[in-house]
Amino acid sequence: MQASTLPRLLYFGDVPIESTVAGSALLYRLLDNYPADKLHIIETNIASSNLKHRLPDVPYQVLPYAYKPLLKNRFFREYNSFLFAVARYRTKALKEINCSFQAEAVLTVAHGISWLTAAAFAEKFNLPLHLIVHDDWISFTPAIQGFKKLLEQKFKGYYQQAKSRFCVSPYMADKYKERYGIDGIVLYPSRGTDVPEVVYPPNKVKDQILAKHFVYAGSIHSQGQANNLITLARILETIGGKLFVYTPLDLEASTKFGLNRKNIIIKSVIPSRALIAELQSTMDILFVPMNFDLDAKNNMELCFPSKLADYTAIGLPLLIWGPSYCSAVQWSKQNPNVAAVVEEQSVESLEKAVQKLVNLPDYRYELAMNALTTGQRYFSHTNVQEKFFCHLRNSKPTYLG
Repeated sequence: MQASTLPRLLYFGDVPIESTVAGSALLYRLLDNYPADKLHIIETNIASSNLKHRLPDVPYQVLPYAYKPLLKNRFFREYNSFLFAVARYRTKALKEINCSFQAEAVLTVAHGISWLTAAAFAEKFNLPLHLIVHDDWISFTPAIQGFKKLLEQKFKGYYQQAKSRFCVSPYMADKYKERYGIDGIVLYPSRGTDVPEVVYPPNKVKDQILAKHFVYAGSIHSQGQANNLITLARILETIGGKLFVYTPLDLEASTKFGLNRKNIIIKSVIPSRALIAELQSTMDILFVPMNFDLDAKNNMELCFPSKLADYTAIGLPLLIWGPSYCSAVQWSKQNPNVAAVVEEQSVESLEKAVQKLVNLPDYRYELAMNALTTGQRYFSHTNVQEKFFCHLRNSKPTYLG
């Protein structure tokens, strides 16, 4: 890595940067190995990182940005709309920090509201803006009636302004090209630097006669997603199988989703390296449930399940269940035999796929091997990070604010 050619990078956003899960882990992996003296991370009080999970030697700050209780009561849409309206006028704190740091570029993630302040700061001081988009921000952002059009206009403006527009999937990049008339850069999720490279699936994939331990590792955001897990558990119950769910949900939340079944075992999330090792030794099939609900269609089309980066490093076969238009299914079609795929919202179709995985060791081994080779090509830390760094190096600021 040519550290001298990387810009002094200021990050500000609602996504904390830490080695835990979801978007936080993706940012951590992208910035792992970034020169510590050229990086300054500013998080908000909405969600700040844990000290023990932060990037080593990198300065972190937390700026108060919102009154958190108002984001959780019945006026949250009104309060969120207020934060949106004043976001561009809240660059003063960033300016004060930058007086000592002297950033050459600004990095943010289109999540929550504070990214708008980061974008406004970059615009005001003519700094290159590097924008990461993991979710369709307009769909995810709560606002009062009539504000959605304003959200669309603001996102379009900053998306077009950005020096780099990093989209989590080619489907997102293509859709945004249609909407906003400008190209995005496809930046798939990456694995961590500590993920060991597995060349061949574990012997048990081919040697074990029956495979009855299925697993899902990730967040659960909707009842539709939870229902997919429940349906799989019901199918497994008929053959004496179990579904293990590694999730940040506590017992109360998982019960509300209906996951309190005898053959669903709720487990706490653990760091990715430990998770991969644990799944390799104790699990048989990796499950990727996507949401069939029509109100989730836009997000299913555009976003990409980051868990595939780690799933494909394990050496176990994948089972993807989701609508034909979702990104996980589209990706599997581009990479034949990388997973067992069920596109119909049909219990019978899912049951047929499960039976095939449970009973055919050679089939499991073929899928697992294909997942390993394909995953290395798409999600290797070195490849993804170098692509990211390459675009940061091309930043050419004309003013140091």
